[in-house]
Amino acid sequence: MLNAEADQLRTQHKAQAVLATALADIIGTTNATSGSGEVALNLRHTMGNTTQTHAFFPASMSEYDTLRQRLGLSPCSAGICAPNTLEVNATKASYWKTQTATAVTVSANDTPDGENTAWYWVEIFPQANASTFVYRITVLANGVTSSSAVLQAIWTRDTSTRGQWRSWHLLHD
Repeated sequence: MLNAEADQLRTQHKAQAVLATALADIIGTTNATSGSGEVALNLRHTMGNTTQTHAFFPASMSEYDTLRQRLGLSPCSAGICAPNTLEVNATKASYWKTQTATAVTVSANDTPDGENTAWYWVEIFPQANASTFVYRITVLANGVTSSSAVLQAIWTRDTSTRGQWRSWHLLHD
């Protein structure tokens, strides 16, 4: 019993740690430096041209519209989501557990339990009467045993690299 409780607590802590990884993804830059020092374009932060189909974090409402067009009927791709409507089940842990194919898989370097133990999604919602966005970050973390934790948090951007956490909670069914 004690081992199960300890694993659940470790799993929840892992989910909380992944929030920082997701936030770094949101506020990342348009250029990424590889291990060899080469600078390459980070497609997660640039819309690109009209022939490209990748998901990206929009910087304006026109880019948001482009993202929605690229996603088509799927609300998410590569962990970036722009849902057409609020999904009723998006507040249930079981919904996210079935959506890992559309998530970002957290690398083994960023989680102590190795590959395929943590995922995240960033839903982007236009903020009413503003040109900024509200981000709902959902993290799924699996423990060593059968435990799992699904954490959801709201973050809003103040500047290009700063923002505020508005709320967070654990999801259940």
